[in-house]
Amino acid sequence: MHTESVKKSNYSPLVTIYMPTHNRLSDLKRAISSVLSQTYEHWELIIVDDGSKDGTHDYLQSLKNEKIRFFRHETPQGACASRNLAINNAKGEFITGLDDDDEFTPDRLSSFISAWQDKYSFLCTPVTVCKGNTKKDHLFFIGEINLQDLLVVNKVGNQIFCKTDELRSIGGFDKSFKAWQDYDTWVRFTARYGTGLKLPSSTYLQYENDASFSITRSPNRLIGFNQFVDKHRHLMNTSQIRAMQCWEKIIQGKWIPLRKLLLANKAILKYSILHNLKLIMGR
Repeated sequence: MHTESVKKSNYSPLVTIYMPTHNRLSDLKRAISSVLSQTYEHWELIIVDDGSKDGTHDYLQSLKNEKIRFFRHETPQGACASRNLAINNAKGEFITGLDDDDEFTPDRLSSFISAWQDKYSFLCTPVTVCKGNTKKDHLFFIGEINLQDLLVVNKVGNQIFCKTDELRSIGGFDKSFKAWQDYDTWVRFTARYGTGLKLPSSTYLQYENDASFSITRSPNRLIGFNQFVDKHRHLMNTSQIRAMQCWEKIIQGKWIPLRKLLLANKAILKYSILHNLKLIMGR
């Protein structure tokens, strides 16, 4: 059961923001600045330095802000282990994440607090993708997100806003996953706690670079995909399994046969068609 709405007067719950970081000092400073700029002021930021060698540790030690705590892995253990360390040390009633190379808009936390409703297990938002000098809002999948939706496509994205105890209760992020760790976490969370809500406006700036495309073709992504399907296949119906077959072709960079397109869930159809068009154009 969820507690009463946060909208009651003079109620300002503490929000924990978790942020893993590894050798991205310049980006990290930008991300921290975006937290410091929040219009909602009752937050704590937990940063986990995952074995950085670029001066990150010295920089974090120089910060003099009682709302910022940090931990360090002397040897890198990965983003999931770092997130889990922060989640397990969180003091906030609510929790959300921020990647060290991304940013919050100033109203991100306030928008979550004002929109919270007890009937939803989590909130999330679209993202604004920033690449070079361009910014584009990806306003997809607005509205309610249930488990059946999630077993077709990750309609959440990379962050949720939820009760800290509930994220902690599912064990946080699965450290064994090579990729699709976020997706796996949202499926497990929704399976236990129910439907979430995607708000209509982007309050998250997601930065991409030229390496992003190569990451989508990395061997780890296919391994992570297979881990996800093996773990959650028992939850999937025929339509969802067909969607996963389309995702497999997309990750492999292979052509999706027309027969599979005709049988595909409509939520995956546009991704599949776009993928085939890119192959035709040699992209």
